[in-house]
Amino acid sequence: MQSSTDAQVREMVHQRRRRRRTLLVSLAAVVTVLGAALIGAGLVRATDTEPGEAPEEVPAGVAADRAGLVTSEGPVRVDLYLDYLCPECRITEKALAPELEKMRERGEVRVVHHPVAFLDDRSAPAGYSTRAASAAACAADQDTFELYTAALFDEQPPEQGPGLDTDRLVALGRDVGITGASFERCVRDGTYRPWVTYVSDVAASRGVALTPTVKVDGKRVEVSGPDRAEAFVRAVEESLS
Repeated sequence: MQSSTDAQVREMVHQRRRRRRTLLVSLAAVVTVLGAALIGAGLVRATDTEPGEAPEEVPAGVAADRAGLVTSEGPVRVDLYLDYLCPECRITEKALAPELEKMRERGEVRVVHHPVAFLDDRSAPAGYSTRAASAAACAADQDTFELYTAALFDEQPPEQGPGLDTDRLVALGRDVGITGASFERCVRDGTYRPWVTYVSDVAASRGVALTPTVKVDGKRVEVSGPDRAEAFVRAVEESLS
């Protein structure tokens, strides 16, 4: 009888251990999936970051608060927070670009770009997001920020790699029509890296925790999924009405 009881107790212990192992494996799987989702987007390094003073050197077309670049004027404000290493940002930029162009031609939107560097630690060595955003700011001095942005996303490197090297960042400028030596100096010197850090810190302090983030007149628009462009257009039309 005692032997039977001991066997039952042992079996209960084994069952509990199996359930515990199953739970731990399930939790690990959830964490892995969530981590992959955040890597696919762009995760801010700290949502409570307090920005310091804006650097003295800022690109042409900077907004009054120095935390973004204004590329068009109109009654509806559109804020775009994008990281050049973020795959979802590439998809969103490609989806919204044609609609934004139409809106600009009609004089409907004031577009403010915020090139942030939330994914600096997703490249090896770290820092590609900052390097790319700084180069894009150099392109803003040549009035080609949006063309250069599109080129950066066309050649977006994979995460965990080195990213585009400096020579390629310079060459992309030539590809979009930038001539002269000032752009190359700006890229190689990393002139606007402090500004990119400032833009990223201001975005974090305003509660922007993921990229892409798109706001229309201060309200966040859901830009995931196949209907992201339609959702964006609806939001702008509602603000215009």
